[in-house]
Amino acid sequence: MVKDIQHTDFQSEVLDSDKPVVVEYWHNKCPACEEMKPVYEKLEAHVSGKVKITRMNLLESRENRVHAIRQGARSTPTFMIYCGGRPIGAIIGVRALGEMESELGALLRVSDSCLRSTPLE
Repeated sequence: MVKDIQHTDFQSEVLDSDKPVVVEYWHNKCPACEEMKPVYEKLEAHVSGKVKITRMNLLESRENRVHAIRQGARSTPTFMIYCGGRPIGAIIGVRALGEMESELGALLRVSDSCLRSTPLE
């Protein structure tokens, strides 16, 4: 199950994680976010144990919105990938499951420290 996080959880859930983390910045009034929900849930099942999958609702609090902007999320849905406590890339907009897996794998290959500890293949 995709874990919902708040700005207050970001340090412990994302930056301090021992594996790569994907954070979806989304909100419930975003049609593209609703379209991506089943894809993102399937992605979580496909990479379970290798990559941590989370999401942050930007309409839940002002602090969540400010946090997302500071992280570089300017539109929804934005999927930010973090490794070793730092952002290594983003996927923005609607994608099919295969595209999400392919783009996520390509971003993780950029950071060999992530692959050494948690290979996707």
